[in-house]
Amino acid sequence: MIGFTLTSCSSDDDNTPEPIAQPDPDPDPVPDPDPVPDPDPVSSGFTFALRTAGAEETDFVINKPSLESGTLSAQGTGIEQLGWRFYYPVGKTLFASGFSVDNQCAGYKANDAGEIELVGEFIFENALEMFGADEDTGTLLAMEIPRAGFANRRLHFVDNETIQVSKIVGTRIFEDTNDSIVAWPTALTVRGDKLFVPFHKLHASGSFATVEADSAFVAIYDYPDVGADPIKIISDERTSNIGVNGATTGLIQTESGDMYSFSSGSTMAGFAPKSTKPSGILKINAGEEEFDADYFLNIQEETGGNIFWFDYIGNNKAVARILMDDNGGWYTAFGRDFFNQKLVIIDLVTQTITDVADVPLHAKRYTSPLLIDDGKAYLSIETADEAAVYTLDVAIGTATKGATIDGKTIKGFFRL
Repeated sequence: MIGFTLTSCSSDDDNTPEPIAQPDPDPDPVPDPDPVPDPDPVSSGFTFALRTAGAEETDFVINKPSLESGTLSAQGTGIEQLGWRFYYPVGKTLFASGFSVDNQCAGYKANDAGEIELVGEFIFENALEMFGADEDTGTLLAMEIPRAGFANRRLHFVDNETIQVSKIVGTRIFEDTNDSIVAWPTALTVRGDKLFVPFHKLHASGSFATVEADSAFVAIYDYPDVGADPIKIISDERTSNIGVNGATTGLIQTESGDMYSFSSGSTMAGFAPKSTKPSGILKINAGEEEFDADYFLNIQEETGGNIFWFDYIGNNKAVARILMDDNGGWYTAFGRDFFNQKLVIIDLVTQTITDVADVPLHAKRYTSPLLIDDGKAYLSIETADEAAVYTLDVAIGTATKGATIDGKTIKGFFRL
């Protein structure tokens, strides 16, 4: 300021003093390091549904940065859920649907800070027990399944952004009032303008007796204009009813549009009486609405066991759990007394089956649709001694043990 003032006042003076030099405030400045970017909520963490162990089992929705090591626990973290819940992702929304205690379905998303938060809810009359998705429109498909009688199996269409029900369609899939038989769906698979619904035939009394276990059945509907009745029902007598109770992946679809179903037929998987047909995989070719008569993968013949669950991992391959024996009694594969499930990779085109090394025999009751992330699939593996996350490299079919689970199980892994 002094220099500026002197210069301004003496502009005509030949004896203009030089401005007073000011010291350099930072004679040797150190450049600032590159700023650390804020974590991307899409890639910075894994969301998972953990069920605690003990007398008071509880579900929690939790987010963690890694599944590779350490211990995954609900202690001091997560969003506590009410009662036992089903989990199904559509896009970047996770739906958590009540079963035993409440009649609400909640939608969770990640906010801008990467935190998981509740964004909406809707209610239903009977428990939603089967789920699917139309990923093109961001629509959750969720079906009420009354456990006795001949009531409608009501299909809900739910927007994954608003978490609101856009419409409900009443359908019975299949029923026979003379013989008291109803349908229990085991997948809701959209392909183009059709909806494919495989199902069991059960006694309408609610006993869950499989009265026609020696055939596979799929009902086919128009989509999205689903009507009260299917346009056709296809069947195949080479294997048993498709899918198992609670699993949503009884019918999976490849990139080419081919679809594959799995059939168990075992007592431990809930069939009473058990099927006399071998456990196996059927195919519906892309663009067709009949089972491929030339395709049948006999799981019992190839593995010595019965398939209990599978899901698609890309490149015409599926990962599956095989019950290595069927000696535990009705529905015991859904419990924690028998650890007899092995993990395998199935090449659906070449019909070859390969054991996944280093994964122990285990038990597993419920699995949400698999998360495939950067070439890896994540599975909860429960043995008599512990529960842990195993990371499956889907390209080479090997699995690595990761974080230990402080709880009973993880029902599903998600990227929100």
